[in-house]
Amino acid sequence: MRLRTRLLGAFLSVHCILALAAGWVAWRLLDDGLRHEAEQRAEAVAAVLAGGGFTPNEAVLTRMRALVGGEVQFVAPEAPRTPGTARAVEGGRVVEVSYRTAAYDAARAHLVIAVSALTGIGLLIVAAVTLAVAATVARPLEQLARAARRIGTGDLLTPVVQTGRGEVAVLAADLESMRVRLADLERRTRDTERLAVLGTFSATVAHEVRNPLSAVRLTIQMLARRMPDEGQLTVLAQELERLDLIVDELLAYARGMTVTLQSVDLAVESAAALALLRRQADHAGVELRLAGTGLAQADPRRLRQLLLNLVLNGIQAVQAGGGSAVVVTVADGCLEVADDGPGLTPDLLARLAQPFATTRVNGTGLGLHLARAIVEAHGGSFNYQPASPSGARFICRFQA
Repeated sequence: MRLRTRLLGAFLSVHCILALAAGWVAWRLLDDGLRHEAEQRAEAVAAVLAGGGFTPNEAVLTRMRALVGGEVQFVAPEAPRTPGTARAVEGGRVVEVSYRTAAYDAARAHLVIAVSALTGIGLLIVAAVTLAVAATVARPLEQLARAARRIGTGDLLTPVVQTGRGEVAVLAADLESMRVRLADLERRTRDTERLAVLGTFSATVAHEVRNPLSAVRLTIQMLARRMPDEGQLTVLAQELERLDLIVDELLAYARGMTVTLQSVDLAVESAAALALLRRQADHAGVELRLAGTGLAQADPRRLRQLLLNLVLNGIQAVQAGGGSAVVVTVADGCLEVADDGPGLTPDLLARLAQPFATTRVNGTGLGLHLARAIVEAHGGSFNYQPASPSGARFICRFQA
């Protein structure tokens, strides 16, 4: 409202100043014209009286006053001139005639009324125009000012209403773009802080867990030599390997992802990773399948970590969405993990592989984030494609 009030006040003030200036100029022009005309009549009357041989008595003056409608008198030559009169000197006599007659006063009154009316009508027109300008300019600017104040107070969730036209519309779009960028920056900052804390915590947990895991692994190996036919020991060994991969992944996450490249048989490493998740898949009623053969330049342990994240993500998606299978397909330099679950929602797809992005109640949102980090550490590419007719497909490309 303050902007609209200032606009209205400014326009009305300018109009009043211009109207008064125009009225004054009109007044001066009309007044000068009336005075000039009256002076000419007065001079003519004075010349007649002065040169006509009239006796300067009261009867003559009274008749002349009735004819000109104003004061007529004979004055001494040295007498000062009365304002609003005209003089004529003839034969040594000075006649002074007033030109401010009733007609002159009526013309001036009509001029005042006309100027006042024009000023009033102009004020109404200017007020209407100002309100229209306020509706098209001031109101959108006030809305943008309120949006800017909301952003300044930290409200980055309320969108900026796109309003106005021309430069105002461009300003609204730029303000909304700034709000989106600030919201994204704030989210990234929060994620970075959480990741930093998680990294420290992961390093601590991994350090504390690794020593007991080593002791348990040695114990199982000793028991396996004594009881080679015990299947339960094989299950424990596989689960320990899976835990060891998880611990190694935590340490890599905390210290930075490093890889040691070598020629790797993708089918062999994929089979090993699937074996670690086979029991969990059977329990969830999900079939795990492996297809294709191929080689790639990769770190074997990081490759198994990648597969554990992607296949486990597929198992959970299939289990939640009523699917039946997770398929790993390998080729030279390429690894694909596909499931026939519900696929990714548009919201999750927009935040694909970002940390803490998840739709599951108990999900951490780090599986795809770590998977992408592993692929990028190899210098490869990590992409998503929707599967047909439903589901998700993650494609990881390495150097062949």
